[in-house]
This record gives sequence, C-alpha cells and structure tokens, in this order.
Amino acid sequence: MKLLYKTTQNFLLAMAIILSIAGIALYLLLRQEVTAEIKEQLELQADLVADQVAQGKTVNFPLTTVSEVTADFPSGKRLGDTLIYDRLQHENEGYYYLTLVKKVNKRTYQITVMTSYIGWERYYKTIFISFAGVALWMAFFGVLINYYSNQKIWRPFFLNLENLKQFSVRSAQPLQWHDSTITEFKELHYSLKDLTERSRREYLALREFTENASHEIQTPLGIIQSKLDRMSQLEVSEEMARYIVQAKSGVERLSKMNRNLLLLAKLDNQVYSEKQLVRVDELLKQHLEQMEELFSVRNSILSTELHPVSVRSDRNLCDILLSNLLSNALRYSPSYSEVEIVLNEKRLMISNPGFALDFPSEHLFDRFTKSLNHTGGTGLGLAIVHQICLLNGWAVSHHFHNGIHHFSIDFN
Repeated sequence: MKLLYKTTQNFLLAMAIILSIAGIALYLLLRQEVTAEIKEQLELQADLVADQVAQGKTVNFPLTTVSEVTADFPSGKRLGDTLIYDRLQHENEGYYYLTLVKKVNKRTYQITVMTSYIGWERYYKTIFISFAGVALWMAFFGVLINYYSNQKIWRPFFLNLENLKQFSVRSAQPLQWHDSTITEFKELHYSLKDLTERSRREYLALREFTENASHEIQTPLGIIQSKLDRMSQLEVSEEMARYIVQAKSGVERLSKMNRNLLLLAKLDNQVYSEKQLVRVDELLKQHLEQMEELFSVRNSILSTELHPVSVRSDRNLCDILLSNLLSNALRYSPSYSEVEIVLNEKRLMISNPGFALDFPSEHLFDRFTKSLNHTGGTGLGLAIVHQICLLNGWAVSHHFHNGIHHFSIDFN
C-alpha cells in the first residue's frame, strides 16, 4: 500500500473513532443535563401547585393531580417517565413525572406534575445524523486536503526516488536531486547523495583495480609461458620435460582463469550494456562446425534441431555463452554418447548424458564449483553463463533425469 493511501486510511479511522466517542459522550452529557433541567422544572411546578393549594385556589396546571392523603403517608420524591396516548397525533408521547408529598396548612397532599419531553431515541437519531453529516464533510474535505498537501510535500521525495531507480554507478553524469523544505527529506537527500557518490567512486576504483590486476597478471604469465616454450625446445631429460609440460598446463589454466575472472568482473559491473540483434542459430552453427572434430574424436553424435532465432544481446557475450555450454557438454559427456541441441524462438536446450552431480544442484552455477571427478576445468564456465543470462534477462536452468543433463535457456 502506498504511503499516501496509508496515511489517509489512518486519518479516516482516527476521525471515525474520535467522532464516535464524541457522539456517545455528547449523548450521555446531554441526557444528564436535560434530565436535571426537567427535574428542576417539575420541582418548581410542584411548588407553584402547593402555593395555589395553600391559597385555596383551583389548580390550573395541566397534567397535574393533587390528592389529600393521611398524615402517616410515606413522604419523599419519585421522578420517572411514562407514556400517554396523544389523541391528536394518535401515538404515545413520552412524559416525565414528579410525585411528592407536601404539608399545606397542616394538611398532607400528594402532588403529581408532568411535562412532555422528546424521546431519547429522537435525541440519539438527531445526534447520529448531525455527527454523520459532520463526519462525511470532514472526511471529504479532510481527504482532499490531506491528499493534495501530502502530494505536494512528498513530490521531491518521489522524484528523487525515481532518479535513484535509474541511477547507475557507470553513469558519467552525477545524480540530479530535487530540494525539499522538509528537514527529514533534506537529511535523506544528503545521505543518499553521499552514498551514491561513494558507491560510484568505489566502483571506479574497483574497476580500475580489476583491469590493472588482470593486465599485470597476464604479463608475467605470458613471460613464464614464453620461457617454458623456450625451455621445451632445449635438450632436457625426460623428467624435466614432464615438469615443463605440467608447468605449461598450470600456466595455461591460470591464464584462462584470469581471463574468466576479468570477464565475470565486467559482467558484475554491467560493462557490456550495448546490445544488438544477434542470430543465435548462425553463431551456434559456427561453433558446431569448429567443434565437430572434437566431438568426432570422442565418437559423440550431435543431434540438432535449429530454428532461426534472433535475440538482443552483446554478440561477444552470446558467443562466449554458446562456447561454454558446448564445451561443458563435450567435457562431461562420455564417449559414444549423443548430445542433443534444440533451438527455437523461446528456448535453447542442450542435453548430454553424464554422471549425477556429486554436489547440490543449486550450486551448479556458483563460481569455482566443480565435480570431484573432473578437476581439469576452472569452475567458472557455468558461472559466466549464469551472469550473461542475468545481464540479458534470460532464465537459465538445469535438471538431471534418467542419466541426462538438460541445460535450458529461456529467452522470454
């Protein structure tokens, strides 16, 4: 739920509770005051009746009864209410009555006086209708005022939030901020500005370090490999030749790992942001032609079903993705097996037989994850595939069924 809607909802809820409590309190207070006032009027009327009796006059107060009682009649006052049928309106009307005993000229009289009143249900309806009308008007204008005032107050925040969503540490232009007069928004603005600037500086420093480190490592690796090549051309013993071959293999693995790590760093930093239309089927055919001899050496059969497919991606990354998937299928497929490749507009699927994984399948696309039975690779190929798919918004998945590994990439 949006903040503006939440605050409006809270405002309406609080207003409903406050008006309900105020209405009940007003009803109880009004009832107490009206009852007290009616009692005072009835007592005054009873005194006036007693005065008329004392003067020997005829009592002319309406709804009043005076009767003489014995001297030992219980004294006291009794206030109550009753209903009397109104012949004109043809309905029962509510009346308050006061009955008391008074001594007038040494004689005892019981005096009962009455007065009509509006029924409490009418008071309740009147209060309810009044408060309901006030509540509706307050809700209407309160929501309007709250909505437009909050919209104006929060406008810089939402504009900054939208700019922050589009922010990239790779951008050369600094992030544009919208000023606000609210103290809390100013503090948030300064904090986010400092955070984005520090993130951009750290990104540039990390990118520069990664490129420099890769370059610096590649240079001595090239020198070592060159020296090992020179040494292999000299007359050396069989044991020394074996050591040189092992050293060259280690240097090649280290060089390949260095290139892959640099590629992963660039993918993490989204250096490859430019995309073009790439024909996946044509790239796949080129790779299959180049690797046809390698599959033939292992007596592997290639089964392909390729349809024309075009995707928007960096061509070099798409080339690396296909190369890694095919190399993975070739490396982990046993001899005399069949590798199946299916490509259509929605998906690329490469299936190859092989042994079950000796580690949890959810770690297959993690970096440096390798099977204990195959230690020749760097453990970065599928991690690179995963990062390329993330960069392009594709979904890569793997499942193993009946001795077959199925790798699929969904383009949609």
